[in-house]
Amino acid sequence: MLNYNIKGTGVEISDELRGYVEKCLSHIDKFLQGDSAAHVDVELEHHAHREGEPNRAEFTVTTSSGLHRVERYGSTLHAAIDLASGELTHELGRNKKKRLHLVRRGAQKVKDYVRGWRTKI
Repeated sequence: MLNYNIKGTGVEISDELRGYVEKCLSHIDKFLQGDSAAHVDVELEHHAHREGEPNRAEFTVTTSSGLHRVERYGSTLHAAIDLASGELTHELGRNKKKRLHLVRRGAQKVKDYVRGWRTKI
């Protein structure tokens, strides 16, 4: 179960909007399943004076391995949430691949060491 907090600045967080954010967070949850310290802060904001794309979605993920932050603007709150959650999914996936690569590379070094040790006996 993912621990999260949703905050609205200049926007009332309706049940529909909360459900939409939870649906987007379910995609992110698969990258954070083994981390009990994971916490997601979501901030949704509407800038009335901003031209073009006045809605902002910000996702801040705190994990045991570090901090990940994504902020995106969109014409609607749903569009901003989609852009931000997609970017966050990409970043968490890239981080997961890096960790797996380091673990596998370390395991390969151990295997090479053991192979060399066996031939010396």
